Amino acid sequence: MLRHKSIASGLAGLLFMGLFWSVAQAAPITVPTGLNPGDQYRIAFLTTTTRNASSSDIAVYNAFVTAEANSVAELAALNTTWTAIASTATVDARDNTDTNPASAGVGIYLLNDTKLADNNADLWDGTIRTALGVQSDGFGIVGTTVWTGTASDGTVGVQNGSIQGLGFEFTGDRRLGNSGFEDQRWIMGPPSPFSTFITFNAHFYAISGILTVGDGETVGVPEPAPLSAMALGLLSFAVIWRRRAAEITRRRQT
Repeated sequence: MLRHKSIASGLAGLLFMGLFWSVAQAAPITVPTGLNPGDQYRIAFLTTTTRNASSSDIAVYNAFVTAEANSVAELAALNTTWTAIASTATVDARDNTDTNPASAGVGIYLLNDTKLADNNADLWDGTIRTALGVQSDGFGIVGTTVWTGTASDGTVGVQNGSIQGLGFEFTGDRRLGNSGFEDQRWIMGPPSPFSTFITFNAHFYAISGILTVGDGETVGVPEPAPLSAMALGLLSFAVIWRRRAAEITRRRQT
């Protein structure tokens, strides 16, 4: 009986290790499924790291999200620009990210192969197709606070005559979004206890420049290789278990 328990524990442990490695080794998807060579698109992500909203210079936030993107090999390999989906008093998010609805734009995707918006107008029509909760490493995070300084149409947030863009020079609330929503709260959630404290650290949204699918480029990312390794490991363990069980049965019969 103890031998069977030991085998079962070992099998469970191997399964856990296989699942752990299959998740840990997962990669962000940088070429969405369904696109063809020559198609253009953009990628958006939620930062894994956080910072405050004390600067009035949009370049500071652009540098922040660019540094994170460049820390991920798959994103750095895209060799594109990265900008923060954020507004200051003098720069609207839709202009900072070149997503002004005045231009058509292209489809915008997340790093888990889901679509965020069909084009610029779709991004700033008050809702998005899916919550922007996928981080730069491809993993999801639900319902976290995001500094945006931005209204649902992509312009700097204003409430009761008070500018809610990021930066030190204003008093009152700064606009925060929430990565758990698909309605306007993704970019302009209601004021929170942290809205008046621009030294509070929160996440940021980022978006790439326009990317083009190259000839022969892999579309989507296949199932991680560790899953195959896990399957082989489990199969080998099952064979050993059956042999051990057969040996125990044989000994009992003799």
